[in-house]
Amino acid sequence: MTFLGRTARAMAATAIISVLPMLPAHAQQTFDATLASVNSPDFLTVQAMQMFIDLAREKTEGGVNFNLAANGQMGSQKETYEQVMGGIIEAAHVSGSVFGASLPELQLLQLPFLYRDNAHMVRVVSGEIGQGLYDKLEEATGVKVLMLALADGPRSVWNNARPIRTPADMNGLTIRVPENPIMLDTFQALGALPTPMPFGEVYMAAKQGVIDGGESPPYALGEFRAWEVGKYFSLDMHTSGHAVLAINADWYNSLPENYQAALEEASAESVAWFNVELEKANEQAMTDAASHGMEINEVDDLDAFREAVAPVYAKYAPIVGGEAAIQAVIDTP
Repeated sequence: MTFLGRTARAMAATAIISVLPMLPAHAQQTFDATLASVNSPDFLTVQAMQMFIDLAREKTEGGVNFNLAANGQMGSQKETYEQVMGGIIEAAHVSGSVFGASLPELQLLQLPFLYRDNAHMVRVVSGEIGQGLYDKLEEATGVKVLMLALADGPRSVWNNARPIRTPADMNGLTIRVPENPIMLDTFQALGALPTPMPFGEVYMAAKQGVIDGGESPPYALGEFRAWEVGKYFSLDMHTSGHAVLAINADWYNSLPENYQAALEEASAESVAWFNVELEKANEQAMTDAASHGMEINEVDDLDAFREAVAPVYAKYAPIVGGEAAIQAVIDTP
């Protein structure tokens, strides 16, 4: 090799060595993802999703970055769940009720008069019963669930005819319910006339006398000024729904283990914050409703309502694991 050749080779080696200290020991992996929600960013559950997003970014030092697609940008809850299942998007904020078609056993968590309050529901859904069901969902669909459980309740009846104290008080009332078979069966069993309709139509329907009332969690009373179209809010607490964060399991499993642990931590912290804030929102909403003249009452005997919906339990028991599974939820401390 000539002197010039040796010199050029040495210079090249020196140049390479000189830049090596400028490179990081290893480049950090980053994962970008879409998190869809049908609700607006000021909705309390979406605020919890945003907290999760911020905590996930912080705990992974920018390694996991979710983009929030709110206001139904990606479609309905059913559509976004299917997109997560198909790997089109990575995550979606959905109601637990959307999973029934994929795993009928999950309808156990939606049955009426199972929960004493939101805290009881959270213990069931995030405990052995709920986690076991959601593990089965992941095996069946490839959808993993985090943020167990964002409470949506307890849901109770409002109307402009009379306070509800016993199941007999429901008889003949036209009550708006979500388009949910269990809700329809529940109110039919109670003697009411359940009428499915979109939430946005409820106020005018009540004002025009098309319906006598509806059902909602307390915090929703102010969203449509329920006191203007209903005189009574009766705390029958027929169900406490829940929302979750559905995540494509293949995408989640592609994350480094420390990132997965970070997302689990972000999930737990966000749920804890949300459930405290929800209780505050429920209490404030009932205070506001009472200040506008709405009468709020408790029911006389919750067991009487359970007895009235026995046909609903009988219908769904073979689907959800039998009467023992239903009783296990009721008996959960």
